[in-house]
Amino acid sequence: MYASDMKRVDYARVALTYVCVAIIVAMAGAVYEMFSFGVYSYWMIYAFAVPLVLGAVPSLLLATAKRRIRVPDLARKLWHAGIAFLTVGSVFTGALAIYGTDSIWSCVYAAVGGLLLLAGTFVFLPGLVRSRRADAPEADA
Repeated sequence: MYASDMKRVDYARVALTYVCVAIIVAMAGAVYEMFSFGVYSYWMIYAFAVPLVLGAVPSLLLATAKRRIRVPDLARKLWHAGIAFLTVGSVFTGALAIYGTDSIWSCVYAAVGGLLLLAGTFVFLPGLVRSRRADAPEADA
């Protein structure tokens, strides 16, 4: 990894952005279900939890870490794309459930979102292990 592959990110701002996204998704779900004639879907009700739990919480952990953790741009972009896929997939599945049908696309959204999160994790972990080894004090022989 080159130093140019990692840029300084204000993770507190990223966490705030994800909290705002979660609020918008929750409000959109509430409005959608208000006009659904008493039919509701847990996929729509809890769609806000995806950006909140997978976006805001890890960003807050990175923002409050005692030591600066460098996250490669590719890992960050894959993670954000995974959250977007899972959020849209949850809203889509909820809308279909309220309508009274289902679709294969619900599974596609979940699979692609999960794969993107997994790929982002696999890109992030080797750099984390390398940085931990570099920070560890060497034992004298």
